[in-house]
Amino acid sequence: MSKFSLLHAATCLLVAMPAKGQSAATSALDTAIARMGGATVLRGIERARFEMITQWQRSVFDDRRYADQPSYEWHSDLRDYSTSSWRNTRRFVAATTWREGTDVVQDSVAIRRSPGGAGGVASPAIVAAGAWTTLNIAYVDERRELFAMAPERLLLAMRGAPDLRALPDTTIAGVANARVIATLSGVPTTVYLHRGDGMLAGATFRATETNDFGLVPWGEMTVEFWYSSWRKYPTGISYPHQWDVRRVGQPYKRMTVLGATFNPPAQPDSFTVSDSLRAAYFRTAMRPMHDIPIDSARIVDGRFVSFATPGAPAGAVKLGKRWVLLEGGSAPISIERASAWLKGNDASTQVAAALLTLSGAGSGGAGWLTSQRVPLFAARGAMRSVAHSLNGYHASSQGLSEVKSGRWLKVDGDSLWMEPIDLPDAPGSLLVYVPSLEWIYTGMAVGALQLDIALARARAKGWKVTRTGSLRAIATPLPAAQRIGQTSTQQPSKNRYALASTR
Repeated sequence: MSKFSLLHAATCLLVAMPAKGQSAATSALDTAIARMGGATVLRGIERARFEMITQWQRSVFDDRRYADQPSYEWHSDLRDYSTSSWRNTRRFVAATTWREGTDVVQDSVAIRRSPGGAGGVASPAIVAAGAWTTLNIAYVDERRELFAMAPERLLLAMRGAPDLRALPDTTIAGVANARVIATLSGVPTTVYLHRGDGMLAGATFRATETNDFGLVPWGEMTVEFWYSSWRKYPTGISYPHQWDVRRVGQPYKRMTVLGATFNPPAQPDSFTVSDSLRAAYFRTAMRPMHDIPIDSARIVDGRFVSFATPGAPAGAVKLGKRWVLLEGGSAPISIERASAWLKGNDASTQVAAALLTLSGAGSGGAGWLTSQRVPLFAARGAMRSVAHSLNGYHASSQGLSEVKSGRWLKVDGDSLWMEPIDLPDAPGSLLVYVPSLEWIYTGMAVGALQLDIALARARAKGWKVTRTGSLRAIATPLPAAQRIGQTSTQQPSKNRYALASTR
């Protein structure tokens, strides 16, 4: 065969392979679209109303069963796909009463009818119940994601994508699934379709949730949507009533559709945003939730710092002439600002180390700390979550150490003791003790039960303790009746455990 013939044959093969892959992808999608009621029915859905229960789940990175500590939200979700408008009336249980608020997201603006009080990082203004206020830009991101992953829109969007192609089939829980991939809104998205019945099974993509306070610790992550509990409506549409979302490989939330109405009567007033609120939103709510200046921090008794800022570390403790940070913060900017505050308010000092005591919590600032060569000492229960944070921010793990047994940290002639401790709902935490301050700290000791266990450990060790620290308060004096070791000078044995020094 001539060189021309070989080149022509190779070119034909390269052209035919994508075409074949696209044909296989469109065939699988056409089956799934037909199973949902057909393209005409799906294209005809301009509006939808859902009554739903959402089970929010805590992301944990250990193998305990049912450790997600869910909270529940009952909500009425009204959507107008033609105008990208979303109205979500949300009801949460607070103690024994229901609290209700309504979120409205229209094009690129988000507002909330407040249940009253401060809205935290989502809506920091303090407003009266029933008043409207601005919402963070993260809610625009959430609307965009939910609308893209809505089953009635997902399949059609994939079918129309110019770069659609098939991937090799895969098996999930013993069930064969076709896989197709395409770019939706700039994001490569993989859709899974059951081979046996042709139905939509799920979708996955990579995302960086830089605006969301609860998701920013993980950096870039894999997001999964899974669909089940299919029901057929008299109009001919078949629809999944269970949507399960996973992030960073962990359960994130379960959305159960109690009832769905497609193309309810149009209610344009439901999505109204006043000019004044729109202007306020663009003026104040376009920053990430965690992008908060550290302006409430203070030095306590010369040896402690309380940052008192959402997303910042819990605080810091001074050993000798240097500071040890407590926890890693929500995002790189959070820990960077905390470190800058320390330098700006105590210019002669440096950050000697950071302690990550929380079991399972995200530490989005860990990568910034490793880039600054700050040694990190992490609880056993924090190691997997920290690894995900480092991976999500493409950061090095150099300088990260797991505290597997009791050890000292010596800084400028002073010493800090740290050892593993299991707390209720937080096994694999870290307990910290500074003898010179008569102070113990563990981030999770925010409740009476956790604090009781931490104090019991200190009592068993014979430590002298007159104050405690946690995420809630960095240095709280103990009542005289609860103080430990007033007549004891016993400290952790320096002969039994190896000393650890900072670089």
